Amino acid sequence: MKNIKALLLFSAALCCAARPALAGAGETGGEFLRILHSPRAVAMGETGAGLYGDLLGAASLNQAALARTGYSEAAFAYNSWLEGVTAQQAAFARPLGGRRGVAAVSMEMLSMPAINGYDNSGAYAGKVEAGSFAGAAHYAVRLSGPWRDRRQGLFGGAALKYAREKLETVSASAVLFDAGLLWVRDLPWGTAGAGLSAQSLGSGFKFDSGSDPAPSVVRAGVSFITLAAGDPLTFAADLKKPSGTASVFSAGAEYQLRRLVALRAGYVSGEDLGSGLRFGGGVAVKTLQFDYAVSSYGKFGAAHRFSLAYKFGKPAEMTPHLSPAQEKARWKVEQARRLMRDSRYYEAVLELNDALGLDPGDPAALELMRRVRGLVEVSK
Repeated sequence: MKNIKALLLFSAALCCAARPALAGAGETGGEFLRILHSPRAVAMGETGAGLYGDLLGAASLNQAALARTGYSEAAFAYNSWLEGVTAQQAAFARPLGGRRGVAAVSMEMLSMPAINGYDNSGAYAGKVEAGSFAGAAHYAVRLSGPWRDRRQGLFGGAALKYAREKLETVSASAVLFDAGLLWVRDLPWGTAGAGLSAQSLGSGFKFDSGSDPAPSVVRAGVSFITLAAGDPLTFAADLKKPSGTASVFSAGAEYQLRRLVALRAGYVSGEDLGSGLRFGGGVAVKTLQFDYAVSSYGKFGAAHRFSLAYKFGKPAEMTPHLSPAQEKARWKVEQARRLMRDSRYYEAVLELNDALGLDPGDPAALELMRRVRGLVEVSK
């Protein structure tokens, strides 16, 4: 079985852009988790730790960026990889409203053609089939920032995921954890972003009689969005450190024409397999977004990625027009609600009086005051 495993890992090293050093047993398991499926992120040089680009990219590169999701959204990506390997990713995100953040789920699968298997003596053992699967639950929320614009500030996010690899009749699984922070701030000449994230932290994969460490990756990224001829121009750069291998630097850019057509290019350096240019683009039609990216792997050919995303439902309130006094009044109203649930009506009246002093026209405070007065009369 060890020879079969080594052959599979060697194929994965070629097909999953892992380094040849991973061909030996005992390095890292779950290499498929390092594949980036988002065409937008790939076309921009596999960057995205320091910005919110799209749902698929945020789910893979920095969980905190999911907090900037403005609509309920579903997305699907198809990756036509190398040597007949294919991969798919699907994700769904939903803003929970107000300050409650964004919840999301995602899954990804990798399929590869049958490979030649050999037993420990080196004898041919027939074709061996292999595949991989991962599913994750995500949550992200804004931690702090200006009350006028919830698109800015400090965001945090995390994900818990289950990953499984299968080689013929043998399988391995692991429970892993992702986490990230993202800072976004408007400047006079554009919007700046910076992020730090870690993916696939946790226990290793047990395969056959051995155990491989988890394929953890730590990323740091920056971004800057400005206007060129009235259209958004985005620059991004990432530095990532996969466990057991050297650091990789990448950079990219995106230009959106009338917010309908996007042109993207990027560069990845430091990869033993897959360094070089990336290209791609996208088209937005109302709430639909189609994206494509191509990346070259030399003699192994090119990988093509496609994705389709659909936004629906009401937009999340990202720019509430509340003054500081109104913001404080809202907080007082929530305090009154809690006191009323505990039948502490007189204390609730005091909180509502304070709220109406801050914002005399607050409809929620006026309605609660009417109700609590009736409850006070009944309780006498």
